Amino acid sequence: MKQLLIQLYFLSSVLCGLLAIGLLTSSGLRVLSARLLGINYALYSVQQLLAVVVLSYAWMPAMILRPSIALALGPAMYWYYASLLRAGSRFSALSLLHLLPSLTLLGAFLLNSPLVRWTDVLIVASFAGYFLVIVRLLFSGVAGLAHLGDYARSAYRWLLLLAGLMLVNLLVELGAWLEIGTNKPSYESRAILLGVVIFLAFNLFALVLMLKRAPLVEWMHALQELRLPRTNALDDEEAAQIFARWQALVVEKSLHKREGGVTLDQAGRMMGIPARQISIAVNRVYGSSFSQYLNDCRVKEAQRLLVEQPALPITSLMLDAGFTTKSNFNKEFQRVTGMAPGEYRKRAITSPAAQV
Repeated sequence: MKQLLIQLYFLSSVLCGLLAIGLLTSSGLRVLSARLLGINYALYSVQQLLAVVVLSYAWMPAMILRPSIALALGPAMYWYYASLLRAGSRFSALSLLHLLPSLTLLGAFLLNSPLVRWTDVLIVASFAGYFLVIVRLLFSGVAGLAHLGDYARSAYRWLLLLAGLMLVNLLVELGAWLEIGTNKPSYESRAILLGVVIFLAFNLFALVLMLKRAPLVEWMHALQELRLPRTNALDDEEAAQIFARWQALVVEKSLHKREGGVTLDQAGRMMGIPARQISIAVNRVYGSSFSQYLNDCRVKEAQRLLVEQPALPITSLMLDAGFTTKSNFNKEFQRVTGMAPGEYRKRAITSPAAQV
């Protein structure tokens, strides 16, 4: 069982590390909340790796650092939730006071203080306290994310999933505390094994979602656009010219079909102008967001393919149109046309003149 636990911890560390790298380095995720989530995953990655070292070599520095990092996980997750659910909130030096328990425990280990005997109690209390604070933040519901516009519902579902994972962590810590209290070695704890398996499965699921840019996490890529200042730096004529250039570029290079999509930053570099100007132009002239415009282009392409290639499977058609997930394709197609792709194709065949 010990060897199995080591392998699971190692895989979990690698997964969390990949998620952290993606969130911290992506040019399309240059917003505080995405960076904070990346920091959370980085902390989890380090903690899982330290667990491997502790179980494999019983290295004392790893045994000291791991519980200290555990006390930093609650504050890090709280900062992430606050950055999303408290619009306009800012990270300040005072926020670092949340790390005081973690630093205090680290000092207690280094000084061999009697406080270390309360390590398990402190960790459980920290997880429980921050979980309750986060639940309190979630009481505002989807309305608390109204500043995210159409992405609010998806963002709220994601936050609920993370809160569920926090609850699992809390229950695992409680279970492990009770088991280890009976002088059972930590690597024989069934609670820890179950927790590691659940955590590994969730993060594998999260990695797949992010690679596919599924609707549940797609909103993260729109945060940068949504957080742009609402200014009137362009007059109507300039906005119309920029939007016309952007339309032409999308058609010329089939940007809506581009694998992985195209971000505002990338669009700005292609056109040689600030990304903010493109966002303003699209919003003012088209009347919707940058991301929504690209989705509308994909739906328009899907409509054309449904009519012109009636034998093409809908899954292949979806990919050809630029969509990466079936759920997002169906949702966006329904939003624009008011019907499912299959129904649209059926009507096109029976009554071609009725299709736009």
